[in-house]
Amino acid sequence: MKTILINHTQKKTRAAVLSDGALVSYYVADEEEPKLIGNIYKGRVQNILPGMQAAFVDIGTERNAFLQFGRKKVPTLEIDGDVLIQIEKEAVGTKGPRATLMLSMPGRSLVLLPNSKSIGVSHKVGDAERNRLFKLAATLRPADCGLIMRTAAADCSDEELTEEVERLHERWQAIAAGADKKKSPSLIYSENDLLSRVMREELCDELERFVLDNRKMYVRALSMVKDLMPQCAARLEHYDGAEPIFEAFGLEEEVKKISAREIELPSGGAIVIDRTEAMTVIDVNTGKFYGGSNLSETVFQTNLEAAEAILKQLRLRDISGIIIIDFIDMNRAEQREELMEYLRAEALKDRKRVHVVDMTPLGLVELTRRNCQ
Repeated sequence: MKTILINHTQKKTRAAVLSDGALVSYYVADEEEPKLIGNIYKGRVQNILPGMQAAFVDIGTERNAFLQFGRKKVPTLEIDGDVLIQIEKEAVGTKGPRATLMLSMPGRSLVLLPNSKSIGVSHKVGDAERNRLFKLAATLRPADCGLIMRTAAADCSDEELTEEVERLHERWQAIAAGADKKKSPSLIYSENDLLSRVMREELCDELERFVLDNRKMYVRALSMVKDLMPQCAARLEHYDGAEPIFEAFGLEEEVKKISAREIELPSGGAIVIDRTEAMTVIDVNTGKFYGGSNLSETVFQTNLEAAEAILKQLRLRDISGIIIIDFIDMNRAEQREELMEYLRAEALKDRKRVHVVDMTPLGLVELTRRNCQ
């Protein structure tokens, strides 16, 4: 069963999602360090790099956004001209945020794609249901937009999906109309409403408790739930205990690990996570774990523990892009194969698409995790 906890303070809002008591998702909205991913901007083109098929776009932040349009059909870009872009990767190090021309408006069960005509269905949906959703998407798609059916769409009726398409399309039309009236650079749509995001991503029939420690946010959440999933309204609770909500549920220590560079494994080994501008690099070591007399089995068990912890941290930290994992060297081919099979099986549990590429001759495992779902 699922439990959602929301902790709200003056400058920060945090949400923790538990499945059968274990932390599986974590969200944070910090007013001092706002996230840009998902935001849509009316930007001003500062520089065009024809050789790279890219441009730098002023979005009103400290650093310009990097827009790589590739060989796709794009609107004519001119220096000092306006362009609508969406942020798909946060700024890292000296690099500014990365942007795309492929705009998207995510809903609970589907994603609206403004200025597109493409149709897609989540790879996690079974073949029979995939056919239904694909045919339905073809009929529901507005003339000026594309559609992607998310995994959650498999549990929805045609009527529910029709209503969601209409709501998202109306929202997009309002956003587009507002953008025409604004000067660049300006923000025209933000994904930073944490409560709305949690409602969209986590609300489901398996929800057992939804606990919020802020009265105003609780009232707002109750109103939203009654519109989205009225059957879940009775599961909302306002927490007013003296002890902070995350501490009351025994979560504070685990949440602190999400920002730590080194994570200890139950056996005594550890993983070390370093995020660079190009990729995320994760090192696995045995630490204090020496196991019994069988060194090969000790290494294998440590790697399995590390694999589980790494995939969990990717979800909790919402790490995307290229990830390189340096597991402890294993001499036996069957152990390497079993580790790769375990990684691929566990990766399927992630809402976002994780592609486990392979293990290189040097023993490094490559994988990618996409922003889209």
